[in-house]
Amino acid sequence: MAVLHMILIVFKILGVFLLIILGILMLAVAVILFCPVRYRAEGYKDERTYGGEVGISWLFHLISFRIWYESKKGKAEYSVRILGIPVLKLISGIADRKEKKGRQKAEQPLHTEISLEEKVEKKKETSKKSGDLKSEKTGEDRKAHRTKQVKKSFVSRIRKIIQIPGKILKTLKNFQLTAEHICAKIKNIKIFLENEKFKRGKSLIFQEARKLLAHGSPRKIKGSIKFGTEDPCLTGEILGAAGIFYPLYGENFNIEPCFDQTVLEGTVFFKGRIYGIFLLISALRIIRSRDVRYIIRHFN
Repeated sequence: MAVLHMILIVFKILGVFLLIILGILMLAVAVILFCPVRYRAEGYKDERTYGGEVGISWLFHLISFRIWYESKKGKAEYSVRILGIPVLKLISGIADRKEKKGRQKAEQPLHTEISLEEKVEKKKETSKKSGDLKSEKTGEDRKAHRTKQVKKSFVSRIRKIIQIPGKILKTLKNFQLTAEHICAKIKNIKIFLENEKFKRGKSLIFQEARKLLAHGSPRKIKGSIKFGTEDPCLTGEILGAAGIFYPLYGENFNIEPCFDQTVLEGTVFFKGRIYGIFLLISALRIIRSRDVRYIIRHFN
């Protein structure tokens, strides 16, 4: 009975341990799916300077990425933070330490076994040997070598001339095969594009893409822009085109046209968020579709 009791206790501990692991995994999945990825962006432009900043954060800013640019500095800068710690600076600091250690090792004196005099003597010996080998060749050997080279070049030229008609015929055959292959490819692509499965799959992909764009579109936009061109008619056309997007920016965004000068100034700010669960649902809808799988198989 005591042994059985011990076995039950062991199984109970294992069960509790597995439940804890399962709970941690479920919590991680819930965080990934239901904790949104937030983004924000802002920019400005005046008569002399311009700049902007884009930031992305997740898990209540525990993980964040930020990139910014200023025309005064003339370069973009970025940073990655995890739990508030600048990761890139930490990695660069470790790399600098390793580089300093490598330099210290390289600066240590190196003892060479061969002196400069020995190197000079070796060079002299090699030059003498090469001179002796060159002097061994007689004039008759050189003439015989030249005649052989002339014969070889003459024979090779004749062979190339004989092979020209065959190469032309081969090129024409390859061109004919290539043209037929291209025509067959075009025909297959036309049949594929006119297939009903392709049309249904394409419409589903575009539908889900529109939903994702609507879901991830900015939730808040504010700012002001002052613009103008030398042509008042063109300025009016731009103002009319901007009015089409009024439902997106609303009353928090002010547009001021200037009809008597060329100008572009203003500030803009917007932010939004994207939920992982929404991306997962859209991906499952696309993957489960037989029409989409048909398109994927065709390209594979």
